[in-house]
Order: sequence, then C-alpha cells, then structure tokens
Amino acid sequence: MHPGLCGKKFNPAAMFLFSHLRIASVGCEVLEFTEFYERDALAVVGGAEHLMEVCLVRVETSDGEVGFGEAIGYGSPESVEVTVNSVLNRIVKGEESTNIWHLWDKMYRATFRLGRRGIIVSAMSGVDIALWDLAGKEFGAPIHKLLGGNTRRIKGYITGGYYRPEKDIPRLIEEVEGYVRSGFNVVKIKVGGLSVEEDLKRLSALRERFGDGLGIAVDANNVYDFNQALRMGRGLERLGILFFEEPISTDYPELSTRLAEQLDIPIAGYETAFTVHEFREFISRYAVDIVQADAAWNGGITEMLRIGVLARSYGLPLIPHYSAGGIGFVASLHTALTIDSPMIEYHLRPNPLREALAGDAIRHSDGFFEPPTKPGLGITMREDEVKRFRRARR
Repeated sequence: MHPGLCGKKFNPAAMFLFSHLRIASVGCEVLEFTEFYERDALAVVGGAEHLMEVCLVRVETSDGEVGFGEAIGYGSPESVEVTVNSVLNRIVKGEESTNIWHLWDKMYRATFRLGRRGIIVSAMSGVDIALWDLAGKEFGAPIHKLLGGNTRRIKGYITGGYYRPEKDIPRLIEEVEGYVRSGFNVVKIKVGGLSVEEDLKRLSALRERFGDGLGIAVDANNVYDFNQALRMGRGLERLGILFFEEPISTDYPELSTRLAEQLDIPIAGYETAFTVHEFREFISRYAVDIVQADAAWNGGITEMLRIGVLARSYGLPLIPHYSAGGIGFVASLHTALTIDSPMIEYHLRPNPLREALAGDAIRHSDGFFEPPTKPGLGITMREDEVKRFRRARR
C-alpha cells in the first residue's frame, strides 16, 4: 500500500496523484493442461481444436512489484506469447504503471495496422489485467473498489454439455446433476455439434429430468447459418431456454438482429467480437439481448468497462464470458461487480489452471460468487503449479 494512503480511508480518485512507479518489464508464458479434453461445436464442426491453454502475463514495476494477467490463446498461445514479449513489452516499458487507460490506447494505436482484433487484442488483455492488479496492490484495494464497484455476491451459471464420444444422454444428465449438487441452478449446454434434432433431444431430456427448477441456456459457438439458427431457436422456445448464445457467425450482426426479432428467447453474445468498436455493431443494432464479453479476450478490464457502459446506455445487461484460467475469471468478476452484471459464467469441469492461478479469489456458495477481498485481483499465485503446467518449448 502506498504510504500516503496508510491508515486512511481509501480514496480511488487519489491513486493517480501518488503513483510514479515505472514498468520495468512485461512477459508472457504458456501454461497448458492436457489430461482432460472436451469439444464445443466449433471444434466438432469447424476443426477449432485446442487444449486448455493459458497465456500467463506478468508486469513488473521499478520497485519489484508484480501484477498478473491472463490472455486467451485458443489454439495459438505461442502467438500471444510472442506478441506480449516482443511487441507490447517495448510499447509500455518505462511508462507509469497506473496510467492504465493511456497505456491501453497506446498499445492499440501502436498495433493498429495489424491489430484491432484477434491475437493482438487478446495479448493486450493480459497486459491490461496485470496493470490493474498492480494498481490494486499498490493502493491496497480490490480492483472493483478502485473502480467504485459494489461489494456484493453475484449469481453464477455453469457451462457444460461439451461433446465427448462417450457422453450419451444419461452421462449428460449425471454431469448436470453434479452442477446442481454444487449449488447452481442455472446451466448452459453446448449445442451445434450434432444435428438440431439430436441436440434438442439432449435438452429435452434435461428439462424432463430437472423440470422448470433448472434454468437452461445454450451456446452454439457460431456454427449455425441463419436458417439453422432459426429452426433451432423455435425448438428452444418450446423448452423455455433462458438464452441462445452466439447462434451465428460474429461476422453478420445484421443476421443476428433478424434472429433476435423473430425469436422469443434472448440472443446472447458475442464474446468473439473484439473491443467496443465491434461490440457497438451488435449493441446499437440490438443484434443481442444479452451482451457477453471476456476480460482475458476482448481487451482486458479497461475495454470490458467500456463495453459494459455502452451496453447499459442501450438498456442491455452484460454477463461475462469465461472459459480458461482462474485469472481471467477473477478479472471479469471484478468488472462485473463494477458494471452491475446480473450473472457470470463459470466452469466446474476438470481444470487445475483455475485454482493454480487464482487461489481463494474464487469462492462460491449456493450458486453465488463472493467478491474478492484482497488487493488487486486478490489472487494467490502458486509458482509450483505454474512450473508444473508450463509448456515445454517446441
């Protein structure tokens, strides 16, 4: 904690008046968990295969303090690693670590010709998260309190129903029973990896088993064309599905608008969009009823705040997306507490990179997540686990 704030009530507005710490280095390394693998529709239909991979980002300041961030690699984590180590490092090195909004814009402008989405924005996300972690540590407050967020519990939902050859309907039901026993009463099931009819059978079996006491949403991972999505949507309406996530390609916001107009269930998405500029197309067209963004993917905490504020100005909620390591979830959790998100996504499938990178910053009971209480992200980094899952050079 900065000595000028010790013993006093924390004042977020004062933080930038005191900090003069400089960024000494920025680095990234790839971690992976290979012992458990499931597939979503984009892997089944589109060949987008990837293991559980995390790009762990570290930003160190001139006084030796380290902030941690996470960037999503989705099958190309080495590209994110090179971008952080060889491109973004030289852009932000020597800058004041708390000039976070300025540094985001500097990274974006400096990579504009080849960036604006994809690998570069994902890499920026990891750096941005690490900078916010540093700011919270320096001033002794959780990130959501630096941002003026509300210290409250937030409802979670569990994503499952991924495809595996041996996962028939009885095993799918058994999987969801485990989520319910863990205290969650809302789940999201993957669709699009089978025919519309087969996926509707899977969902019908869940509805029959759990009744209306279980909220069920679905995620198609962008694999349907418009007509397939419309046909699937009609079936989902009959089952009382909570929302239909990323039914079609992110490249066609106008088709998503048509779908939202023709269906009586909310359309959610599109976390595969990048930065507020691309999200603006979906929000302003009302191509979604629920906005989904991910701090480890769409531009970090800074950009997720911008997206959340834009969504709010159109009367739309933002429900954070999650799919990789623990740092990404915690970063989105802090942002959700700031922009008043009604719910947040989580996973319970085997993934030690959650606990190894977050520690007790992730706490839930009765289907609700507790706000982190320690400074910065509030994570406890387990370096022995980082070493264990560090990807060998190829």
